[in-house]
Amino acid sequence: MKPDFEWKGEEIYLDNAATTVMDDEVVRAMQPYLEERFGNPETVYRLGREARDAVETARKQVARVIRCKPEEIYFTSGGTESNNWAIKGIRFQSPGKNIIVVGSVEHASVVESANWMMRMGLASEYMAPVDEFGMVKLDALELYLKDGKVGLVSVQFANNEVGTIQPVAAIADLCKKYGALFHCDAVQAYGKVEMDIDDIRADMISISAHKIHGPMGVGALYVKAGTPLEPLLHGGGHESGMRSGTLAVQQIVGFGKAAEMADDVRGVEMSRLSSVVDSLAKDMALVFGAVRNGHPTNRLPNILSVTVPKMDASVICGIMCSHYGICLSTGAACSTAKGDSHVLRAMGKSAFAATSTLRISLSRYNTESQVRLFVSRLQAGVNEMSKRSLI
Repeated sequence: MKPDFEWKGEEIYLDNAATTVMDDEVVRAMQPYLEERFGNPETVYRLGREARDAVETARKQVARVIRCKPEEIYFTSGGTESNNWAIKGIRFQSPGKNIIVVGSVEHASVVESANWMMRMGLASEYMAPVDEFGMVKLDALELYLKDGKVGLVSVQFANNEVGTIQPVAAIADLCKKYGALFHCDAVQAYGKVEMDIDDIRADMISISAHKIHGPMGVGALYVKAGTPLEPLLHGGGHESGMRSGTLAVQQIVGFGKAAEMADDVRGVEMSRLSSVVDSLAKDMALVFGAVRNGHPTNRLPNILSVTVPKMDASVICGIMCSHYGICLSTGAACSTAKGDSHVLRAMGKSAFAATSTLRISLSRYNTESQVRLFVSRLQAGVNEMSKRSLI
């Protein structure tokens, strides 16, 4: 929908599952490595040593969030690269064990990577079904695993559209029982919920900086020691020979600082956001008759997905942005323009419900007063749609 005018006032940003604003402390931490500390960490003189020390400090900060060893963290360009690497770089242990199972609500970078492996004739692919809350059905997953031909299972820690947290420990146990590797896309969950590698027990975990007030363009892949993973990028043998390419030191430093801050404030801030989101869900149900999507209890504290009857979500998002300065989305940033949601469809929602769904995602920068203002402006937006005969 083309807006009649563009909002000129202060915006309220409620699309933090897409990306987050960089924290001022993160920017300050990065600044020296954009200016005087510009060295390549592979060089031996002072500038290089400073850069290398900064990278290793960041590696420790990033590892601390999931309580893993720093040497098991490999920096990448972001969650998409990490997911691609985990799937395309896997070295199957035998020719007859080359089936990949991915959850049916996974991020596109996981689904498309598995599709690529199948097109190249490198693997076969199964999609693990989910229940009405978006949670993987463990009995169905076990059926796939029982024949002993599954080499890799990829299931996210928490869904990026509806926030459902998967039973990752139980999935890890099934993978171990039947000799399959387990990759977990934890991009949305990292820094927001307690994540101990001893509890997750995954062989690989994808994470990213820009969902936790860090910079775009940097992420990491946790790789458990001994995991049969081949590099995707070849060259100078950076990152212990696992990921070649000159490191983006300033972005890695920013990632480390953002991870440290997220870990420090997670308990207090995520508890606060959970209360705000629960209150918002009640208001949306009361005022608009909205139905909440995702698991009622096992979910991220900052994401709210609601289906609003008789609403064209893409139209209301356009109105909210252009007329009322509210930034939100209909679903994942990578699929919003498609007007549908494979996540909601996998959960059994109709095509109409999928196009009538809003995703509101908060960060520690959002306040309860902003959320209340959103509800009042949304009511005005719905009235605007009614006047235009759009609902």
